[in-house]
Amino acid sequence: MTAFCASVVTSLAVVLASQGALAQRSVSDMEKSAADTVAKFIETARKHNDLPKLRRISDGHLRVDACQRAARGDKSLGQSSGIGPPEKVGTLSALWYSTSDPNQPPPELLEWAKGPEPKYEQPHRFGVGICLVSASGGAEQRYWIDVGTYMSAIKSILNIPTWD
Repeated sequence: MTAFCASVVTSLAVVLASQGALAQRSVSDMEKSAADTVAKFIETARKHNDLPKLRRISDGHLRVDACQRAARGDKSLGQSSGIGPPEKVGTLSALWYSTSDPNQPPPELLEWAKGPEPKYEQPHRFGVGICLVSASGGAEQRYWIDVGTYMSAIKSILNIPTWD
């Protein structure tokens, strides 16, 4: 009987662990889908304004920043421009916001996607970072979104700080 109980407990643990893995994968899939949606908004805004297409890249810093804002509960919309700190070499601008529906972009995202004034360097690449947080058993969810534009890869390499 003890062996049977141990077997049931082990089987139950395996089922619960696999459900947890499925839930985690689901959040990851939802973040990826939201990132693709935001990227499409950026691409469409640029196309409608006759701007050059940007190459989409993966920048892990964006998701980290989004998750840090989520942890603080910071739902503000913000924006920065100029070359980023050393860990973000090549960054030209960033925009961040929080929403319960990534399919409804704020007007600021569409304006930001147009890029900087002609007096600044034009971006060549962009990235999207998403952090999804669910509350109340998944009934309420909120996306923290960070997007960034970057100079070309070659210029980024040339801007890497060198330490003597």
